Amino acid sequence: MTKKPVIIFIVTSLVLSCAQFHVTREIRERDDLSKLKHSGVLFRIPHNSQISLKRFYGSLSHWIEPYKKINKLTIIDTVSKNLSMSKGEYDRFLQFSADNDFQYYQALGIIANYLDKNKEELEKLREKYGLDSFIIYEVDTFLSPEMLLAHFRSMIVIVNTKNQVLYMDHQFDTYDIYEIDPQVLKENLLDQISNRFINLMLKLDYIEET
Repeated sequence: MTKKPVIIFIVTSLVLSCAQFHVTREIRERDDLSKLKHSGVLFRIPHNSQISLKRFYGSLSHWIEPYKKINKLTIIDTVSKNLSMSKGEYDRFLQFSADNDFQYYQALGIIANYLDKNKEELEKLREKYGLDSFIIYEVDTFLSPEMLLAHFRSMIVIVNTKNQVLYMDHQFDTYDIYEIDPQVLKENLLDQISNRFINLMLKLDYIEET
């Protein structure tokens, strides 16, 4: 890893206390995942996100650049809103019951509907970049300098060319914050969001440190 990401991580740790990720894995088809060589990476965020899509992509591109790519991992930042934004709570992959239980089958149903509705655009992206899969990173953030609180919840889904879900997890983390500048807070939270993705790519052996 280059020095720059390390420095950013240290700064982030000072601003977001107890920075760690609480991830629950729901699906992991290990053998099929190991065969993937060129995944397209897509972000999916709420239509009213506090952080712009451009900043999500910029942060992840910066963080992933120093690593050696075992899986080619093409970050695709020019897609339609149908691919990149959810329309409301009902439309998000990450679904919970009133008792805060993860709704496994409801989530799979929403993912299947998303893939079916966007199949033409996804197929064009596969052909354009020569992809054998997509990694869809759905992220929802909350920032409140007044409450000294920040959190983000996310889901990462990996699908193959047949739109089979090979991997699915979800995560939720809350942080006490010690910074009132909204722009600094956003940058720090983006670092954590990118870090969460990097951690998974390392575990899947899709990247390695140089």
